[in-house]
This record gives sequence, C-alpha cells and structure tokens, in this order.
Amino acid sequence: MQTSGMKLWSVITSVIFGIVGLFLLLGGIKLLFLGGSWFYALAGLAMLAAAVLGLRKPQTAMRLYAAFLLLATVWALFEVGFDIWGLEVRLLTLVGLGAWLLIPGVWRSGPAWLADKREVLGALAVSCLALVASCFSSYSINGTVQADRMAASLPDLHDDVAAGDWQYYGRNAQGQRYTPLDQITPANISNLKRAWVTHTGDTQQTGEDVVAGPDAGHEFNLELTPIKVKDTLYICTPHSWVMALDARTGKVKWKYDPKPAKADLDANVYLACRGVSYYRIPDEIQTSCRERIYSPVADARIVAVNAETGQPCDDFGDHGFISMREYMGNVPLGFHFITSPPMVMKNRLITGGWIFDNQANFEPSGAVRAFDATTGKIAWVWDAGHNPETWTPGPGDMLTRDTPNAWGVYTADPELGLVYFGTGNAPPDNWGGSRRPFDDATSSATVALDIVTGERRWLYQTVHHDLWDMDIPSGPTMVDLPDASGQTVPALVQSTKRGEFFVLDRRTGQPVPGYPVEERPVPTAGHAPDDRVSPTQPYPAAMPSLTPADLRA
Repeated sequence: MQTSGMKLWSVITSVIFGIVGLFLLLGGIKLLFLGGSWFYALAGLAMLAAAVLGLRKPQTAMRLYAAFLLLATVWALFEVGFDIWGLEVRLLTLVGLGAWLLIPGVWRSGPAWLADKREVLGALAVSCLALVASCFSSYSINGTVQADRMAASLPDLHDDVAAGDWQYYGRNAQGQRYTPLDQITPANISNLKRAWVTHTGDTQQTGEDVVAGPDAGHEFNLELTPIKVKDTLYICTPHSWVMALDARTGKVKWKYDPKPAKADLDANVYLACRGVSYYRIPDEIQTSCRERIYSPVADARIVAVNAETGQPCDDFGDHGFISMREYMGNVPLGFHFITSPPMVMKNRLITGGWIFDNQANFEPSGAVRAFDATTGKIAWVWDAGHNPETWTPGPGDMLTRDTPNAWGVYTADPELGLVYFGTGNAPPDNWGGSRRPFDDATSSATVALDIVTGERRWLYQTVHHDLWDMDIPSGPTMVDLPDASGQTVPALVQSTKRGEFFVLDRRTGQPVPGYPVEERPVPTAGHAPDDRVSPTQPYPAAMPSLTPADLRA
C-alpha cells in the first residue's frame, strides 16, 4: 500500500516524466519531418506511458522505464560506440531519471524496496557500465598517451634557442611549440608536483583605478604564454605590466608598469596581453640596453625594457616607447591596440595590431609595420592598399585605412629571412560588398615578407571573399617534410579557423607536392544584397580536417 507521502512522490515523478516525455515527443515528431531519427518520438511515447502508469500501476511503470533505459543504451552504443561524449549526451539524463526512481517513496507497490526497484537497478547498472567503459576506451586516464598520438620529433631547424629555454611564443621563431627536453615522459607525468605559484597582483580593481569587468562589456584575461630565457621567465599582465620571475622559485625579480592611459583602458573591449618578446641587440650596434624585453601596452604603444633591470631602454623611441597610432590617422579609442608579442629578428621589430571588428567602414589601417629594434625608428610598412605595397612613411603620411589586419602571433624562418603571419578581413568583417580589390586579394591569407626590407615574397589565401570572419589567428609552424618524390622540402603548416591545415613550401607559398589543395564548389545562395559569395573555396585534400561534421540528430 502507498502512504500519502508515497503518493505525493509518485505524482511529482509522473509530472516530471510527463514534461520530459512531451518535450521528446514533440521534438521527435519535428525531427521525423526533417528526416531524422525515430528514436526521440518513441522515447517520448515511452516516457508519457510511464508517467500515466506511475499513478495507477507503479510496478508496471518501473518495468517499462527499465526496458526503455536498456533500449536507449543499446541504441546509443549502436549510434556512437564507446565514445564518452556521444554517450554522455544520450544517456546521462535518462540515467539521472532512473536514479530518481530508486528513491524509496517513488512508484512503490509493495513493502520490499528491492522487489519494486530491481529492474530499474539492473538497467542502471548496464547504462553506467557502458559510460564507465567509454571513459577507458575514448582516451587514457592514467597519464599516458596512445603511441599513434605521440608527436614525432621535429627536424633540427638550426635555431639558437637553448634546450631549456622557451624564447619565443612558440619556443622558437619557427613556432614549433616543441621542446627537446626529455625528463618529463608519459610514464612519469602523473608524478609531477607543483613547484611554485606566483600571483601577479594585477586584478580588475587596482588601487583607485576600477577597470570595467565582464559585467560592463569588457573582458579581463591573463592569457599569456610566458617566455623563458636562461633562468628567468618574462610575462605581461592585462594592465600591461611587464614582469620577470625567477624560473626556479617564481619570485618576482622586477616589475615595470608602463601606466597605459585610463581612457584606453576604459574603451578597450578587452584587456589582455598574450606575451612579450626577447631580443639581444647585435654586438656591432652601440647601445646601453643590450638584452631587451618588448611588450605591447594597452594604449597602442610598445615598450622596450632592459631584461636585467626592467627599466625602459632610453635609446628606443621616446625614452623606451613607440606609438602604434603614428601614421594611422584618426584612431578612436578602443579601435586599435596590440595584444600579441611582436616578432623581433635581424634588428627588426615587426607587428600588426587588433582592429575593432564589424563596427564601420573606414576603420584604422591593418598594415604590418617594422621598426628598428634598437632605435624604434620606422623601417618599413606592408600596406595592402598602397602602391608600392611596401614603403616607409614619413611625416604627414597615413597608411591605407580599412585594410585587412594581422593581429596574431608571427613566426619566422631566420635562414630564409622571412616573417610569416595570417591576415583577417577588411572591416566590417562579415560584409564584403564594399571591399576593394586589394582587400579581397589579401584577406584571410598567409603572407611571407622579407624581414629586413618588408618586400612581399608570396601570399596564399585560405578563404576567398571571406564573409565569416575566418581570419588566421596565428602564424604557421615551420617543418621539413618529404614531398611526393621523397625529397625534403622546407615547408610550413598553416592551421585555420576553418579547421583545415595547409601545407605550403615556405620558400614559395605553393602547396608541397603530395599535399594538394583543391578548389571545391560551395553554396552561393543566401548572400546579402550587393554582396557575393565565392563559388569555390580551397580545401587541403591530403590533410586531416578538424571541421565538425554536419549536425545530426
């Protein structure tokens, strides 16, 4: 016999099951009309039937749900196998409802709990076993990695980075993100212990200066990759502080605050610094500041500080600073700043900058600029809208407005003397009807420039007439690869927001033989008036794609 308390629990349970069942039934019917799976409509019917039976024949309702849970488990395994993420979205809710049914007062018909619950208990055991098994088959959970997922050793590119250093954003200029150190292995990584932790002290509220946080439409992130040179880590913080830490202890060696203008801090949509750059000025150049750290500042400046002391290098720009607003014309607050570390090589400091997406036409220029790394004097600019593209602006000159920008981290090949970067789109990024020919020709592309002169060696476009803001967010990685004939080719691998990997000869920008790129037809309907969609897009035919598959039921 059911007590009044049990009846209340049963009513609550039937209401819950009824709501879930109605949702599944209506959604499942719609899915059937779209050509999708039949399972969800049947699941809705099973849930509704259990909800009704739970009020009159609770034991029958329990057995019905147990059978349904077993069927759902078999169906889920048939659809996705032992994949934890595929099973999780199909089974966790149903397992949770089954666990609810184990509550003593829910859908009881007799005095013995096990007699009423054994069918659901058994079904739950099967479902949970499938979920647990999928954890072990999907990926390792013991700190090891399957052999076929281990990275192969990269070829020696003759960089001058010491084995224990991480001198660039990607460890070396080539952006390999790979260390030759071998003390940490798959066998011992689970035994690592934290050596130290350091708090920068940079928060959203610093003294009396309150910086708007996410609640005011701003982002505030510590999203840097530290660099390590000898025994020191160098970092930057959201407020553009530059800091040096002892690599062994985490103790702060020095901190320099460039004091970015509050008006810029208030106007910038987010405050972040992705990293700093290290450079040693060549011995033949006279300077009192030989080893330097260059760091972006939130008010569109770059500062150079002494790597040993943290004090500004007085012979760089204006007592240690250069302004990235020079030659840019009118730059509204918040429309241009730099978050990525510059590429510094061959006494050139090379950088682009962030331009506010999708706000207007005629925004600040996206030109890439190079400065003398010692003096901070402008050396060259690569300006897609200027003739010639590479030039050196003087007093009163202005760079072409609204051109594609290159805001991410740059990479380089010191032996070839080339710097590589990816471009975005001319603002507004999701509208192409007003783009000029040079905008379309240089957007969403990998570009190679001569480090010293800025001359363009090649450009390879990864999206034609990009209307989806598929700008390239990071420079390519250099790697030597065999081509179709077995000859070693100096190549690069460019990852993209599309989830595609382009393998190009880094000397010429052409696809490496054996890694072809195909122009494939794409849908062109549905574009905005006065705009167009490219009829084809490039697809690397021999490389794996990370592009998600089309959504299925």
